[in-house]
Amino acid sequence: MVAHPELFTTESGTKQYRSVWISDIHLGTRHAQVDALLEFLRVVDCKYLYLVGDFIDGWELKSRWFWRDEYNTLIQKLLRKSRKQTKVIYISGNHDEFIEQFFGMKFGSVTIAREVMHTAADGKKYLVIHGHQADGLTHFNHLLEKLGSHLYNWILDINLWFNRVRRALGFGYWSLAAYLKFKAKSAVKFVTEYENTLAAMARSHQANGVICGHIHRAEIKKIDGIDYLNCGDWVESCTALVEHFDGKIELIHFHETDVLRAGRGTRSHDAGDGREGNGRGGGASGRRRNARRERSPASAGILCVGDEDARNATADVGVQI
Repeated sequence: MVAHPELFTTESGTKQYRSVWISDIHLGTRHAQVDALLEFLRVVDCKYLYLVGDFIDGWELKSRWFWRDEYNTLIQKLLRKSRKQTKVIYISGNHDEFIEQFFGMKFGSVTIAREVMHTAADGKKYLVIHGHQADGLTHFNHLLEKLGSHLYNWILDINLWFNRVRRALGFGYWSLAAYLKFKAKSAVKFVTEYENTLAAMARSHQANGVICGHIHRAEIKKIDGIDYLNCGDWVESCTALVEHFDGKIELIHFHETDVLRAGRGTRSHDAGDGREGNGRGGGASGRRRNARRERSPASAGILCVGDEDARNATADVGVQI
């Protein structure tokens, strides 16, 4: 019997996936779980890596500059992956809306887009979008949305100190923000409407499902025949969606996944961080010299990713990478 490709790991011990989706890292805030994300990226390799919005928190950086060395390490890590075999797709969110001016551009193997149609290995199509487009606050009251963001950060501050006490007493992590989301009827109603709206958007694109972020609530569920998949966040939950080589998509809670974290020791996040990150290697510099900055035609359709094997068999109009 032949084992599935997704069950194999490389000689370095990394786990291989076809695609990975992460969302809502919020670089520029005190609560970004960058160390955990660096560890995750060190033990995971993939062909397609999606940053599903709010990678950088432009709102916070505009009001108060906050930038740690680990944030630079994370960006270097992503660039190294893009220079190898990983195609990085950066989708804009509401907190990093400043990248909208670069829509349709490619910087080497990094592509910037508003939304993407991803074709999985089993042929299913997924609309990949941050999700703020389905948030009424984003459309009708930008100031109220920003006030909500500040309130969320305040709750996270309280949660940080509360969990320090819990750890000292031997208890595990507990999220006050998640508790309030589940208990408040208005929040539950908002989440339900949000999910239904995105499912309807996927249906309008004739997709089998939608992959999103934005509300910091990781989940996989069916909504009227449409697959709804939310990859969560790297502020609290540290979750990601991964596609196996047979097309199956799984939700990973990294803090709770011992298989991915086992045997990693206390080394730095990447043995090549210091050497590759400065760009002095001959091969890397050569690739940079040949890197192209491209713009997709204005008339092109939605960006299509992962369907290279089906190009000759489909008549879909769109930009393919």
